[in-house]
Amino acid sequence: MEYKYNPFEDKTIHTTQPGNISDDSDRQGFNDVIKHYDAVNGFQNPKQLNQFPRSIRQIIRWAIILYVSTFFGYIIYSIIINFF
Repeated sequence: MEYKYNPFEDKTIHTTQPGNISDDSDRQGFNDVIKHYDAVNGFQNPKQLNQFPRSIRQIIRWAIILYVSTFFGYIIYSIIINFF
């Protein structure tokens, strides 16, 4: 039986480098095109409250609380109007 080359079993192609796991929040493009692509797709936008500047965290926190409480208030109001 003749040996057939299988690229999935070739150890020289598939090598992993340990310790090279990067965090997406620290991702930086190495040129302007990649930086623009990342900005358009939201990779560089803050995703957690602690990634925003300290001066506006409290404003964002209160805006979130107001938004969520308005949503729940509307749900309670619609339940009261529809069932009573």
